[in-house]
Amino acid sequence: MDKHHNRRLSSVIAAAVVAIVMLAAPAAVAQQAAPIVLFTSTEQIPLKTYAEFMSTGILRITSGSAKDIPTVPDVSHFRCGLTGWDPKGVLVASEELFVSERAERRLLPIVIRPVAVSTVLARSVDLESPAKIAELRKAVGVPEGGDKSYFFLILSSGGLTRFYPFRIATAK
Repeated sequence: MDKHHNRRLSSVIAAAVVAIVMLAAPAAVAQQAAPIVLFTSTEQIPLKTYAEFMSTGILRITSGSAKDIPTVPDVSHFRCGLTGWDPKGVLVASEELFVSERAERRLLPIVIRPVAVSTVLARSVDLESPAKIAELRKAVGVPEGGDKSYFFLILSSGGLTRFYPFRIATAK
């Protein structure tokens, strides 16, 4: 083979490698872990939607939409890997929190365990007991068997706070 043929073959191979890498890149990005993940007993659910308190004292979804708020059968723990954002607790409230600053709410403590440079696992034992969840719903004004309650993983960074909502299915 002459030098010209070798260069051409090298160029074709290089172009093929670049094409493969570019085609694989979106798949690699999709496979990367979501920054905030709720773990149930059987699955991992990314929490994509978050809300923030407005100056009026009500909560408003500021990223994502209500249709993206998951309803889960149970909660094991959360993985938080959003650099610079720290989990602070779990807030429990009724949907009234989206319309009234006077809505009842309860703040649940969490336990945090570092698992990587900028990733922690967060757990609230109160979310592991169906009886405690029923008690919390009642405390925030949600009737027994009602499904109008929300749970929010609270993350903060500097002076900013985000509330990642999820729902827990009512035990049948």
